[in-house]
Amino acid sequence: MTSFKEILESVSEEQMTASYRGLTLGDFGKEHPELDDRVLSEEEQKFNLAFWAKASREHVGWQSFGAENNAAFEKSVERLYDDIKEPVRQKDFMLNVARTTAPYIQDRHFMLMTGTAHATGGGEKEKPNVGKNIADAKTKPENYTVLAEERTHDSFGNECALWQIGTIRNGDEDILVVSVPRLGADGSYERWQGFIEAFDKTYGENREKWEKGRILLDVRGNGGGEDKPIDHVAKRLYGNMTNSYKRCEINDTKLSNKFLHDHGAYKESNYAKDGLKKDQILVREHFSNRTRTLFDETQTYYPFNEEKGFKGRLDVLIDRGVASSGESAYTSFYHHPNVRYIGENTAGMQQFTQGSFAMPCGYLMRVGVTKLTYWDKEGENIEVKGHAPDVNCSGRDALDVALTMDRDEGRVKGFRALNEPVTGKRVFAEYDPKAPSDPRKAYYAKYLEPALTKLEHENAAKEGRSSLHSTLRKFSQNQKAAVNAAALYRQKSVQR
Repeated sequence: MTSFKEILESVSEEQMTASYRGLTLGDFGKEHPELDDRVLSEEEQKFNLAFWAKASREHVGWQSFGAENNAAFEKSVERLYDDIKEPVRQKDFMLNVARTTAPYIQDRHFMLMTGTAHATGGGEKEKPNVGKNIADAKTKPENYTVLAEERTHDSFGNECALWQIGTIRNGDEDILVVSVPRLGADGSYERWQGFIEAFDKTYGENREKWEKGRILLDVRGNGGGEDKPIDHVAKRLYGNMTNSYKRCEINDTKLSNKFLHDHGAYKESNYAKDGLKKDQILVREHFSNRTRTLFDETQTYYPFNEEKGFKGRLDVLIDRGVASSGESAYTSFYHHPNVRYIGENTAGMQQFTQGSFAMPCGYLMRVGVTKLTYWDKEGENIEVKGHAPDVNCSGRDALDVALTMDRDEGRVKGFRALNEPVTGKRVFAEYDPKAPSDPRKAYYAKYLEPALTKLEHENAAKEGRSSLHSTLRKFSQNQKAAVNAAALYRQKSVQR
């Protein structure tokens, strides 16, 4: 049997970093018979399988997926490689490769896209089974009133709600309903200004009524995108910044660095928005060949603000479709003193993968270039596992359950029990929705550039290269450029 090491060595670094033309994220869901029906020769199958294996192994956190997963991934690649005996239709071959090996990559954002089909890390997700988001439901509660909403179109061109704010009178209880079924739009203040203003007005003018009643946040079906709307609601109700407990890592190799600059954070469209130019971006030469941390926010704890925070009851409706930024609806509210999650397990798709590129065969592959790992405060990474609800109502509509069950049943009152005590510096910080957002996605160059430059400095110093002096000078220049870019960004935001 051909060994995994031999398979990886069959693809050169030049072949791995070559630019290929193929699918983009915008092509997903469209027919591509020119790719699907191509017949791959035995040599082409081996080349694409080796490319897939090498890019997958480069994925940040390869070791953190566990020795058992790593070994199973390697063995499955070896079997697939030696089973190649004759030409095969491309779609059949690549989907078999992905569905056989991807379950061992414990990252739901990791995936292969053929256009009309895909396979993700961690294996197949279960379908949601607790009803549709109220904004998407054809039948609304009889006493539900829409106060404000914004319409958009889904990936199939159908009109739908981007967000919706309404009220329900439930017996003698007044409930503010905030529905965010999708997050596909830009996360800037300007793009979500209508939502922010509508929520702040409705919440602020009637806060006492909602504190006597309830606020219900419906994020069922929200597969992720931008963070701004949920992040805004969380900070308003928390009365402080919120705890994400995220750590950003990079696989510090030449290949991951190449992916990062060509397909990830350092695409021109990303760093240009931070006021940086190509000649200000560090050209790296030194790599540690191990996973390194770029930033770690687990050492700061933002407590609930008793004076400014929402002191009433809060229900969050979740389902299997809640993923990525949608899962911020769980982590952002986790420390609210009176929150209750109703529905079913979330998707477990929260660590963010960057780097989407065409494989040699033309299909799209998403690989971790930098990775944000979100940890719940009980000390566990929820990737693939997902967040569990307080009230599991699988098979029933979560909204019906929230409205008909006792309003305190299953609710965790006060501070949630933790496996370990809260650590880190306790901080109260004012929240300004017009200010630049915190680096929740970590693709902004103003955050990554100083961190990457620091790695370059440390690696160069360790290697004792003669280029250390120029590296230090570049480090200083890039630190200054990043700081200036951030200051300019803040200034523009204030002016707006």
